[in-house]
Amino acid sequence: MKTLAKLGTLLLITLFFVGCATTYGPKGAKGGYSEKQLNENTFEVTFEGNERNTADQIRNYLTYRCAELTLEQGLSHFLIVEDASYTRVPESEFVENDLIIETHTSMSGGTNNSVRSNFGAQQALSNTVGVFVIMMRQGPDPVHTTASMDARAFMDSNEHLIKR
Repeated sequence: MKTLAKLGTLLLITLFFVGCATTYGPKGAKGGYSEKQLNENTFEVTFEGNERNTADQIRNYLTYRCAELTLEQGLSHFLIVEDASYTRVPESEFVENDLIIETHTSMSGGTNNSVRSNFGAQQALSNTVGVFVIMMRQGPDPVHTTASMDARAFMDSNEHLIKR
């Protein structure tokens, strides 16, 4: 009996963690970061969240990954040259029975067919996907000094926001 209780508890804990927001890490089944190199010092960095992540969380995780990647490349600063972030809505927004056909019989014996629709604002879960194109360099960009981000300083000041 104790084994069954332990198994039930383990199952509940597993279900709880499966339903949580995407945490910081490489892309897996529940989201995460990935990157694609566009040229020597330019990358497209992506972070996919799930319906439980806020847009601010995704932006923090994405920027943190940009800083981390910059340091991995042996450089110190990065500049976000394009923000191509978006919200991905699942393909199926509508329930299967959006249209309901009803037949009514009147008191005089006639019939009337009508169509009723459930169409409208349906609850649909959406996932925020953050996409930055970044240019990395050694030292701040001389033209855009205020827009250049110091990768190490960003990571140090935002480490507390990253849930692993």
